[in-house]
Amino acid sequence: MKNKALFITNIIVIAAVLVGNYFYQSNNFDFTLKCICSGGFAALGVLNFFYMLKTKQKNLSFYLTLCLGIFFAMLGDIMIKFSFVAGAAVFAVGHIFFFVAYCFLQKIKTADIVIGGSVFIAGTLFLILCPLLKFDPPFFRIVCIFYALIISMMLGKAVGNFIREKNTFTFLLAIASFLFFFSDLMLVFDWFIGLWSWTDHACMGTYYPSLCISAFAMLLYKNKQ
Repeated sequence: MKNKALFITNIIVIAAVLVGNYFYQSNNFDFTLKCICSGGFAALGVLNFFYMLKTKQKNLSFYLTLCLGIFFAMLGDIMIKFSFVAGAAVFAVGHIFFFVAYCFLQKIKTADIVIGGSVFIAGTLFLILCPLLKFDPPFFRIVCIFYALIISMMLGKAVGNFIREKNTFTFLLAIASFLFFFSDLMLVFDWFIGLWSWTDHACMGTYYPSLCISAFAMLLYKNKQ
C-alpha cells in the first residue's frame, strides 16, 4: 500500500463494522446499531473516494460511481425499515451505480449480459413458481422481479470483468457483488417465506462484508494503476 495510514484506517473501520454487525444481530437487530454499521461502510467509501480525488487518481468516474453505489446502499438499508418499496427502489439505484462503476472498468460485453441474464431468468422463475413465497400485497412480486433484473446485471458485469481480467481487485468486486446478491436472496426468504430463523442472520451476515469489500477494493484499484 502506498498510504499505510489509509490502509490501516480501512482495516479498523471494517473490523468495527463487522463487530458492530455481530452486536446488531445479537441485540434483536437493533435499528440504531444497524444505522451505525451502515454509516461505517458508507463513511469508508466516501473517505476512500476523496483520497482518490485528492491524489488525482485516474478513472475518477469509477471511484465516484462506486462510492455512490455504497452510499445508496446505506440509504436503502435504512429506508427499507419504513417502506419495502422505497427501500428496494433506493437499493436498485445503488445497484445501478455499481453496474455503471463496473462498466467504467471494462465496457459491457456479451458475456456480461449472458451471465446476468441467466441469473435473472433463474431468479424470476423462483419468484414466480416457488410455492413457499407469499407476497402481500401481490405487487411486491413485481417489485422483486424488477429488482432482480438490476442486481442480476450488476452481478453479471462483475463476474464478466473478473473472467476477462483475473486479479485480486476484480475478484473482490465479484465476491462483493455475489454476497450482495445472496444477501438479497436471504431477505426474500426472510420477508416472503419466513419459515426459517437463520435467514435474517444470513442476510445481514453477508450484506455488511459485501459493502466493506466494495469500499476497500478502491485501494487495490489505486495500486493497480
